[in-house]
Amino acid sequence: MRTLSLLTLLFALSSAYSNGIKLTQVEYIQSDKPQFIRGINVTVSWKNSWNNDRNHDAAWVFFKALNNSGGYRHLYLKPNSARLSWKASPEMPDAVAKIPTDGAGMMVYPIDKYRGDVMFSFFVQLDTARLNERYINYLNTTTIEGYGIEMVYIPGGDFTLGDPDTTALDYGAFYKSDDAGKFNGLYTVNKEDREILVSPKRGELFYRASEPEYQGDQKGPIPAAFPKGVDPFYLMKYEVNQGVYVAFLNSTTSQAASVRYTGGTPKYKKSGGTIRMEEDYFVADLPEQRMVFWHWDDMMAFTDWAALRPYTELEYTKACRGPVKPVAHEMPWNTAGDRKMIRRINSKTHQMELPGGFDEGQLNNETRELFGASYYWVMDLAGSMWEKVITVGDSVGREFEGQHGDGRVDYYGMANVKGWPSGYGESYGYGYRGGGYYAKAHISEFNPYSPIAYRLYGAWSGGPRNAAYGYRAARTMD
Repeated sequence: MRTLSLLTLLFALSSAYSNGIKLTQVEYIQSDKPQFIRGINVTVSWKNSWNNDRNHDAAWVFFKALNNSGGYRHLYLKPNSARLSWKASPEMPDAVAKIPTDGAGMMVYPIDKYRGDVMFSFFVQLDTARLNERYINYLNTTTIEGYGIEMVYIPGGDFTLGDPDTTALDYGAFYKSDDAGKFNGLYTVNKEDREILVSPKRGELFYRASEPEYQGDQKGPIPAAFPKGVDPFYLMKYEVNQGVYVAFLNSTTSQAASVRYTGGTPKYKKSGGTIRMEEDYFVADLPEQRMVFWHWDDMMAFTDWAALRPYTELEYTKACRGPVKPVAHEMPWNTAGDRKMIRRINSKTHQMELPGGFDEGQLNNETRELFGASYYWVMDLAGSMWEKVITVGDSVGREFEGQHGDGRVDYYGMANVKGWPSGYGESYGYGYRGGGYYAKAHISEFNPYSPIAYRLYGAWSGGPRNAAYGYRAARTMD
């Protein structure tokens, strides 16, 4: 305990919620001189970090004050207030913690070239202007919890939609139209803030839709505000796992948790679900296993809670392909086929696994195909679970403008972000990309290993909770 100018309160340490990320030494600090400054000390660590000529990884870090009676208050950070206190070794580069203007969290990453494990400690100020005096005093007696999610930076730049193999057209792939709506090459996306016309006219974006419910209504335009992937953004490196979803459940009210708990089916455990109740808390026996049996509304509630946002099917292509020229039947690791992949589903544990002797520290630009990693080293964009993404195939999806969650869900566990599609009933606005594992190795020639351009279900907003439907979220930094 510090006894001079700082009053330091040490609270429970976080566990590893996401892919090796740990938040430890989470401390609420209140100074009494020379002026009142309230903030948080936190140590952040994760494995196999990188910063190279192509991009970098990062940790999205956010904080909540947990109520003893259930529920939480999201804690907002003061922009430009994060300061690096120390790093675990001199070989590590310094790190930066960027706070967006909404103050909902901070993005932590090494600022110079590096490859390896990292550990950094930061002090960051709370934005107390967004808390009343009663709640500020309440912080002295509550539990402050920190959360971390591993992200990958997707740089800005042009990219290409479609596949050189015209077989992809039968699977709803995008293409550049001729005067009669037929294939006239691939389509380049090169402007973020300009609308994209969807039309069977020369030079415009188009696609086939044998079943509009699944591939889309072939209408547009895709508005200027729709996130297209030309501007940079961050995307979760992995699909949401059960550990971080447990953290979400344990922070909410009992009413919200009862709605958002996903284990109420006999198939849940058989499909790899490990979340259960232990006394008064949810626990995940395998916290780093993929989150299964959750629906779009569960996903949006989690995303709102984490102050992230859903991502779009155009951003899916950018995250897979990057700026490279497409090849025929191209997978997210930028080659055709999956024969060389060693990171695969274990049919008994339902986890993505590597064979003995391999770990992600061996991932590089030459080994991406072995690990199933995208151009930017995003993992499992095909071969694991269907990626639920915002579609351009219906009017609800096209209205999405990239709004972020604010860290707060309502009392009953619903996301409350204007502009996000909702799920149950006659739902619209999202679709599926990438392929999903249904407890069988191969369902068809495109599932679970689907080429980047295939969008056979790119506009289908159906499907109950299922073992094969996954999700990851994004964040745009200003």
